[in-house]
Amino acid sequence: MFTVAQSAKKVSQIAFLAFVVLLTGCASFGNKVKDTESGYYEAAQTYLDQRNYSLAIERLTDLQSRFPFGRFAQASALDLIYARYQSNDFATALIEADRFTRLNPDYPSVDYAWFLRSMSYYRLFLANRGIFGKVDPAMRSPEQGQKAFFALLEFSDQFPESVYREPALTAMIVLKDALARHELIVADFYIRRGAWVAAAERAQVVIQHYPGVSAEADALVVLTEAYGALELDKDRQITLTRLQTTYPDHAVFASGSYQAPKWAEDRWWVKLLTLGLTS
Repeated sequence: MFTVAQSAKKVSQIAFLAFVVLLTGCASFGNKVKDTESGYYEAAQTYLDQRNYSLAIERLTDLQSRFPFGRFAQASALDLIYARYQSNDFATALIEADRFTRLNPDYPSVDYAWFLRSMSYYRLFLANRGIFGKVDPAMRSPEQGQKAFFALLEFSDQFPESVYREPALTAMIVLKDALARHELIVADFYIRRGAWVAAAERAQVVIQHYPGVSAEADALVVLTEAYGALELDKDRQITLTRLQTTYPDHAVFASGSYQAPKWAEDRWWVKLLTLGLTS
């Protein structure tokens, strides 16, 4: 037979259990809200705003896995490319951007995917220190630089009104300069072996394909010297006149008249081109 005290205790226990169940239910309900597509996307946006890219990638990946055809599918895919890029995972960003542009050619912000694709090529080139471990991009293998340049060119041509075109053009200038200086580093290699025809060909690449870059003046110096060594006096004079007219302040005119660089002594022009990184 229960006493009044026992009955009260029993009621209290039941009430406590009911309260626990209620809390559990509320928690479960809250988790269900967070597990919605919008919940995942909003959380990812918060992490992106905080520049917490690792958690943003995790949340966006979960979102794409759980809701592959949801209303945030394309937006989250683009955000994921951005998060990869900002995390310096340029290789993955490039792959995902390439896929996005192929699958969503008419997406309103597809120009941003193209931009991130081309910039991923660019950053991969800059990140590659090459077999010599040099910092200067001109000392690296040019293949990646050429891929990056043409990717940026493709983007800028395809989206001439894009707000991202200006930074793309800036990156192209850096690449053109690096690729041009690389040609002159190779030309220097040929000069030291007396291969003047090969050196002239490298200088011509700079002049024809990278006009206006900082290395153009030095390419004209190389070409002037190559024509002289090959006894092509008329071509030498034409090139020298162009050099003096276009770049009158070049170091070869420091004495007031043209003075050929002393290739074997100090390699001053190569050091200038490569920021002093050559030996």
